[in-house]
Formats: sequence, C-alpha cells, structure tokens
Amino acid sequence: MAQSTTTTWDMLKATLDNILGRLYNYHGATQKPETGTEPVWTAPSNLPEGTTSPQEYFLHYFQSQSSVPTKNECVTTAAVMGMNIMKDRAASGNLGPVQFISNLSLKEYTSNLDKRGILGWKYRIQTGIPIFEGMMTPWQAVLALRDHAKKTKKDHGRSYKARLSPRCTVNDLINNLKQGNIMLIHGAWGIKLATAIKDRHLPFIGGMPHTMLLVGYDPGTDHWLILDPARNLPPTIRHMKTEELIKDFWGRKFLFYPPRFSVTVIYPDQ
Repeated sequence: MAQSTTTTWDMLKATLDNILGRLYNYHGATQKPETGTEPVWTAPSNLPEGTTSPQEYFLHYFQSQSSVPTKNECVTTAAVMGMNIMKDRAASGNLGPVQFISNLSLKEYTSNLDKRGILGWKYRIQTGIPIFEGMMTPWQAVLALRDHAKKTKKDHGRSYKARLSPRCTVNDLINNLKQGNIMLIHGAWGIKLATAIKDRHLPFIGGMPHTMLLVGYDPGTDHWLILDPARNLPPTIRHMKTEELIKDFWGRKFLFYPPRFSVTVIYPDQ
C-alpha cells in the first residue's frame, strides 16, 4: 500500500512539473546576439594602474552574498558592486585611469539598512524577518542605486542613473555593454517539485529568483561574462552560453520578479 501511494505521488509530481514547466519555462528562440568577433566588456577605456585586463578590473569589485548572515542577498550584492563601480568612475573624472576608491562592503551596507529599522525596508527587507529576510527586489534596487547616485553627485560632481527595463533582447544587452553600461540581470533557476528537498513552494512560483551583474560578452565562445554573487570565493567570472542564459535563467518566469528578460541598467549621467 505504501509503495502504491509513493508511486502515485511520484506520478502526480511529474505531472505537476510538466504543467509548471509549460507555465514558467521559456520555449522560444535562443539566437546569439549580433556583434563583432572581439569580446565586449563594459570596462572603462582607462583601466586602473596595475590592472592588466577587464576581467581583473571587474573581479576587484566581486562580493559574495554569503558574506552576510542571510541567503537572500543576490540583488543587494549586485547593487553594491554596481555602486562601487559607478562611484569610482565618478570620483576619477574623465582624465587619467579610473582609481580604486570606493570600498563599500555588503556587510556594511546591509548593517546600515538594518539600523534604520522600518525605514530601511524601502530598499531591503530587514534581517531577521522570516522567509524574506535580507531580500531586495529589483524595484528596490533601482531606488537604492538612485539614492546612492545622488550622494555620488554631491560628493564628486558626477553621477549615474538606473532604470529597470523589461522584455529586453540579447542585442539590447550588447548595446548596453558597448555604451559602457553595466546591468543587473534578473531571472530564476528552475526547480522541479519531484527533486525539491527544501523550499518546496518555489516550483509553484517559478523557481529560485536570482540577480547577477552582467559585465561582458565573448562572441568567440558565445559566453556572457557575469559577476555572480552566489559563487563562492575566490572571485571568478561566470561564463554562460546564450542558450543557457535564456532557457535556464533569464527567460524563466518568476511571479515576484519583473517580466522575462528584465535588466536594471546602470549608466553614467551625461
């Protein structure tokens, strides 16, 4: 009887996974972007002294979301990396190489928000709140970046802007990279009900949401170059092929994230 019940439940989970896959998975085209043959990095033309490559430049800014107590810090971490990058560019001005000046840490940033109590919820759900603790939504990230940009303008006379753009294409990503704009790329990892050990509610809402910082693309290997806050130290550049990026992450639907193919674009204030 127990074996029969188990078999029936397994069949039900497989059926539900099939239905959820049709609902949340992306089933469209996965064409590569239209670009040249050379890697495209959104690094400044004048790299900091002693920096030998765009990869080395961006790895300087890498932070891991595991460096603070909560597990929901991917958006916060990507935003903090973006803040440091844009502040350094603003503080260095147009002449000479960019200088490594800003060193805001994820721990410092989240701690300061927690100290603000309910006022900090404008940007991030406070540490200690069950299930959602530490979560920053993409919409909150835009608010956090814009407030940081105001301070950057006040301190250095130059600043940046941030906007959330849904329903983008891979060619939009390339255009932003060529313009020197870094991007918080929002998506979700697929989780099947049949194999979920914990967080069994996630398959019903689209999977595990995640946000990463997109900094480049290599057309030779068809690799998108990403700072992934979920990667453990030491710092590494994550490589994802276009098909993997679209089908397994960016093209998935998650109920409490923006529509498929959304990015938060961070660009200099002209």
